[in-house]
Amino acid sequence: MLPATNQLPTLGYLHKVVCDCLGLWNSDNEDITFHVAASEKDRRTALRQAFEAIKKKDGMYGPLDDLIVVTSQFAPKDTQKVKKSRTIQAYVNHLSKTDFESVDEYSELHQYIEVLLTERYSRWGVSELAVSFYVSALAHYREFVREHVCNAQSQNYSYQCFLSQDLRLLTRTLTRELLPDDAWPDTARDEPWPLRGFADAASRITGISLHKLHQYHEFQQEGPLNEQAWTRDFTCQQVNTRSKQVIDRLRKNNRMKWETFYPTLEPLTYHLPKAIQEKAFAIHAFAAMIAHNLNVQVADCGPFELPARGSLTHGQMEHSHSIPSSDLLDLLCNDYPIGNEVFAQQAPDRYQAMVDAIRTLPGSLNLAADIPNSLEQIYKNEHRHFTEGAWHVTVVNGPNWLNEWARARDAMFAGDGLLALTHFNSALEQAKYAAGPLFIPFYIQVCAFCKSQYRLLSKRKETELFERFYEGLGSNAAHYAELVGYTPQYERDPTTLLPHTTLPLKSQLIIREIDALTRTLLN
Repeated sequence: MLPATNQLPTLGYLHKVVCDCLGLWNSDNEDITFHVAASEKDRRTALRQAFEAIKKKDGMYGPLDDLIVVTSQFAPKDTQKVKKSRTIQAYVNHLSKTDFESVDEYSELHQYIEVLLTERYSRWGVSELAVSFYVSALAHYREFVREHVCNAQSQNYSYQCFLSQDLRLLTRTLTRELLPDDAWPDTARDEPWPLRGFADAASRITGISLHKLHQYHEFQQEGPLNEQAWTRDFTCQQVNTRSKQVIDRLRKNNRMKWETFYPTLEPLTYHLPKAIQEKAFAIHAFAAMIAHNLNVQVADCGPFELPARGSLTHGQMEHSHSIPSSDLLDLLCNDYPIGNEVFAQQAPDRYQAMVDAIRTLPGSLNLAADIPNSLEQIYKNEHRHFTEGAWHVTVVNGPNWLNEWARARDAMFAGDGLLALTHFNSALEQAKYAAGPLFIPFYIQVCAFCKSQYRLLSKRKETELFERFYEGLGSNAAHYAELVGYTPQYERDPTTLLPHTTLPLKSQLIIREIDALTRTLLN
């Protein structure tokens, strides 16, 4: 069970939950070969070497073209690494307790997990669904964290809603994308035992009762008869105890792994109608496993009842997307081409529906205050309404980090740098996974505060004081903002090592606001 806290679980915690729902780990401790892109640390080192190479005797540097030529020579190459699967599992478990330190650490682990999922599930034909769910679930959780402003009460229910509503819907969406002409019957979104529901549906579709399936497995005890076993006389055949136990477990709140249940149900594929392929059978079984394990995670957090949300129309379900709506809108705002015009057109409505649903949760501060969403905070400058004044005093059931932020803001404008630093540090740790869209005005103030302190101390030739006291606050806030997606992620060209982003407008708007506040503080 999660601790009672007014912060959502960390991305590192959710990452482990997603891996567990995918049944990623088994008892084998295999050697896995990973093709890993060069790390950000290695690329920065190479870039520094390139700058040194074009540095002139007068201390000036050569032109950009020279830098690109030299950098291409120093650029680190992708490497092969061999790691034990249990080493990766231990890393995932560690991060579930400590969280990711940066988006670079998050991206590196992404590479490992995607390879593990592909290795583990390729032979079953479900690796594409496993990888898609892994990537999309984490992206949707980052969006959920960005949009959910937490009040002072426990966020257990909000987290349970995300698992039971958002991720289960995502599973259905990804399944439809893989099987556009699917003939498998629809299942209820709120099915309490998805795996048992799948087993019953498979029995109806194939015309083979689960009792007969147990008898089939008992025949297999005589030897590997496979399909020929279906031609035997089932009249007096006993049932296989292990097969029956597996089916019974599908109605229990225990995590289920693929190898535990699928070999029991797989023989039903011999009797599938022509309209349903064996791959579709496997994909629906895997989707049911994910849904089952999500339900187990929800139950582990305590009692839960589904919220009375408005149901999505068939059109909305049909055109839902693996990419979060706010990420699509970010791309559109930055003139990035979206291949599917329907997804682009529906993104605003889906985004608003998601934000409205979050605001109705009992743990949402939006029940007591009208707080614009994260896109409005940036692209419509709504953050300016929250950078000054005592608006937080009127908020009912407001979290303590708002008070710490107000104290930091007052000290900052009063010119008391050390007092502001103390309160900013305290507010930052409490604002993580709780601030929602309010993290944007908070982040802008933190960055402007740190930038103004650097300039003041640089004038006094006391930059070592900045490094000692203030740099940690700025880097901590920046790493978290990039990790959760408040700020754009910068990627380096693997050859030239020059940074670039697909969201230049978003980056410009944030930097402009930071610079404007910095000038105000300095003046």
